[in-house]
Amino acid sequence: MTADGDAIDVDTDRVKASLRRLTDTDDATVIARADAAIDDLDKAAAFVESVGLDRLEAAVEATEAPTRRETGERALEAFRRFRAAASGDGVHFHRGRGTDLRGGTEESTR
Repeated sequence: MTADGDAIDVDTDRVKASLRRLTDTDDATVIARADAAIDDLDKAAAFVESVGLDRLEAAVEATEAPTRRETGERALEAFRRFRAAASGDGVHFHRGRGTDLRGGTEESTR
């Protein structure tokens, strides 16, 4: 809102791009930080909070170096697996209902 009460149209994509330029983090640095973060849960969480997966994805798409692109894609996939595991998406646990856990020689107590 302006002082007169008029609404201001804001292009959020342009604002985000401007803020990203202000942080001056180049694509190579983003990918290197992501790669370093995937082996440690605290570092991974800090990376997602401070840089974000959208920024990592943009860095992977923008880089022309094949090795760096592979590293970034591997890190991006790892972060996606982390997110899926944390949210409970996918199959990570199977209930044991109906599974006989007795040894072959034990009799049922039922």
